[in-house]
Amino acid sequence: MALSIVFFLVYVAIVVAIGTFSSRKETEDDFMIAERKVRGLQMIATMTAGMFDGAILAIYIAYVYLYGLSAIWFFVGLGLGFLVLRSYGPAIKKRADQFGAYSMSEYFGEVLGKRNGLMFSVILVVQFFGYMIINLILSGKVLSAIFPIRYGTAVLIGGLIILSYLFLAGFKAVVRTDFFQLGIMIVMSVTVGVFLFGRTPVNSQDFDIFKMGAGNIFAFLVLAGASIVVAPDLWQRIFAAHDDKNVKRGLGYASFLPLILAIIVTVLGIATKNFFPDIKPEDALVAGFSRLLPVGVKEFGMVLLYAVSLSSTDTVTFVVSSIFTRDLQKYSRQYSEESMKKLTRFFMVLFVGFAIVVGIFYQNILQVAFSFGSLNLALVPVVIGSLYWKLSETAVFWTLIVSVVAVLAMFVAGVLNPQTAVVSLPVALVALIVFHIPSFWRHRRQRQTVA
Repeated sequence: MALSIVFFLVYVAIVVAIGTFSSRKETEDDFMIAERKVRGLQMIATMTAGMFDGAILAIYIAYVYLYGLSAIWFFVGLGLGFLVLRSYGPAIKKRADQFGAYSMSEYFGEVLGKRNGLMFSVILVVQFFGYMIINLILSGKVLSAIFPIRYGTAVLIGGLIILSYLFLAGFKAVVRTDFFQLGIMIVMSVTVGVFLFGRTPVNSQDFDIFKMGAGNIFAFLVLAGASIVVAPDLWQRIFAAHDDKNVKRGLGYASFLPLILAIIVTVLGIATKNFFPDIKPEDALVAGFSRLLPVGVKEFGMVLLYAVSLSSTDTVTFVVSSIFTRDLQKYSRQYSEESMKKLTRFFMVLFVGFAIVVGIFYQNILQVAFSFGSLNLALVPVVIGSLYWKLSETAVFWTLIVSVVAVLAMFVAGVLNPQTAVVSLPVALVALIVFHIPSFWRHRRQRQTVA
């Protein structure tokens, strides 16, 4: 217990110190977008850290528990997604700088019109709310496994920790804590991998890379890759980059660093399955750390896992809060001159408080994960299409409506899994084409009339 307390207090002290240091002589632009000057190792770290956080790690280990090394296709998909986004990154950065955009929804409000910008806001807020719930659920389970405290209290503590440094320095704190948290991820993965390697019974089926089947592999590649291409936190990091060179470098490194860490930590999921074959897959991550590691390593590893579980919660909190802030400022005269810091801090408290309540009473990690993954896919045709063509604002609006309804129907029916979650992509693509046909013919007739 004493070791756990020491490690935990050191972690809290470091993140609060980073927030305090980052807040010195801070401007509004510093708080909201790190003055668009993120570069070098900071850019690499902030692009990478969010892709190896608690939510993703918990989902990945759950599938390692079920399918062994075959689950690595999820991280292969993430890597491909980063490479795709890297090819579009400079163009996105150029447009965002022209618009002075702070958030992805604000960017698309300029590109696709106010109504669609608000639709993006709604979808991204719902999607990231689910993402935050997963991280808070995991952080609560980890902290209540470290200390003899109730799960609800543990979730509340996690929310208060991230608010403590976000209140101080906003997005600049997100970027700087990502650098620290990437180091934590590397140390955690290597420590656990080295200790368990050689102590885990070897089953050849656990190393069959095609074990999960073609359907699940395809779904993982599509879901993971699409989640990167339309990830609002990554777009916000692109906006915050110093220049095109740093955008491409950050996304390039992020395409393979999480994959390497995932391969190392796979041994944890396989070991957990062999030693504890009857637990729930979504509990495999916490069970592996708390029950397989020896005294000393366990305390250290659990606190590192706790830090990782909160590593993207700060980003999610800030991204969603900034969406609310910028929407209020752009679409409401009453708040147009209001301080961005003040509004964003208010929404941080509101958003975290609501997420804590939901996280305490709803703990189905995989169902929530597939819901926001499916919402991600629904955005892909619109996002990619907007980079090549001038899309009809009406077609985009109804495409988003139809896609959201499709995902909601699957969630209510309880049928979401890797393969069904992919359905939102063809639904969105077909809807965009169908709703765009009237606009296409209208513009064609206008051109013929002018000719």
